[in-house]
Amino acid sequence: MKTPAVSLAVPLARAADWLPLGITAPLVLAGAWLVPAEFAGAVVRSAGAVLAAAAAFTLVDGMAATTAATPVPRWVRQWARTLMAAAAAGGGWGAAWWLAGAPGPADALAGEAVAALLLALAGAGWAVRRAEGRSGGRSEGRAVALAGAAPLLAAGAGTWAPVGSGWWWAVVPLLLVVAAAHTDPVRRGRWRGGVIPGTR
Repeated sequence: MKTPAVSLAVPLARAADWLPLGITAPLVLAGAWLVPAEFAGAVVRSAGAVLAAAAAFTLVDGMAATTAATPVPRWVRQWARTLMAAAAAGGGWGAAWWLAGAPGPADALAGEAVAALLLALAGAGWAVRRAEGRSGGRSEGRAVALAGAAPLLAAGAGTWAPVGSGWWWAVVPLLLVVAAAHTDPVRRGRWRGGVIPGTR
């Protein structure tokens, strides 16, 4: 007998766009395994930004019309996708860090990777939220997620700067931004013409 969590996770996992992570993760792992020791830290930091950008695509719902009709609130569905994406990207980053020889400082590198992931998920979450209800299918959804992950360009460019533990201070604010993105969009309606507020 399936539990409610499994009943929710399975269809959401099927509807998510895993292709970017499926392509990125093996390349990141191969790069981490082959990189010379003197470049291990830079490769691990870049891996965090790349995996974060790929994870953002999982917030796109290829079956939005179906999942939106379920009794499960939108914020629950989006947080479930977020946790699945974070688990996949975090596991990939941890494996890359280990394959690269576990370069340090580990806490600072991990904080940078977490902040990059939350930054990508926040941007993609808001972009997907604004685009919900429009036509275009998964191809448009990928473009939306890519636009949402655009702030990662700044994080990726910063991978050549000295690493610091200050990224952990950004985690809570970024989590709040992600939480706000996962709320139900405000729908505006008008009384004129028999339209009920909140239905258009």
